[in-house]
Formats: sequence, C-alpha cells, structure tokens
Amino acid sequence: METIVILVCYNGKWVTSKKMCKYEGGDSKGLIVPRTIKFAKLLDHVHQIGNTNSREDKVCLKFSVLVASNEWKHIKIEDDDDVNFFMKYNSEVTPSKLAPLLLPLLKAMK
Repeated sequence: METIVILVCYNGKWVTSKKMCKYEGGDSKGLIVPRTIKFAKLLDHVHQIGNTNSREDKVCLKFSVLVASNEWKHIKIEDDDDVNFFMKYNSEVTPSKLAPLLLPLLKAMK
C-alpha cells in the first residue's frame, strides 16, 4: 500500500490582512495515510486529532495553493474527488514541500 505524508494544522484561525487571507496559529500533527484514502476516513483522522465528535462537530478542510507570485487560493476538501486532488497536489505538484491541511478552531464550527 502506497502512503503519503499529510501535515494537519488545527485550532488556528483565518486572518485577513492587506486583502490576503492566511491561516495562523494552532497546533500541528503529521499523518501517514494511504494515497487512496477516502474523504470519510480523512474526516475520521481529523476528528481524532482534534478530539472532537464527528456527529456533532463540523469541520471545514482546506489547503492553500500558490496561483501567482503572491496570490494564494484556499481550496475546500468536501468529497473524495477533492481528497484525490489534494493527494496528487502534495505528491506531484509540490513534492518538495507540503501543502498542509488547514482546520480552524474545531469546536467553534458547530
């Protein structure tokens, strides 16, 4: 089974400054997951990391992609296709650096 490394940044917050939105603060945890992981399983990992209840606590998974010299787009991960894109982006587009999976304060998203 082929695996991939994911950096999960959680309990931070989105901050807008000079028309730029960026993720700041929080904690980080590294995961090694199968390259073919499905959205539901990725959510399970995220809830375990944040010590949250998957039935009650909503999460919004995002990652940032550099699209111009100083412009980032924040892409939501909402289904299996998005997870596949995220995995491919991390392993083939930017293999020398990680695009972390970003989660704001988990409990605050109810």
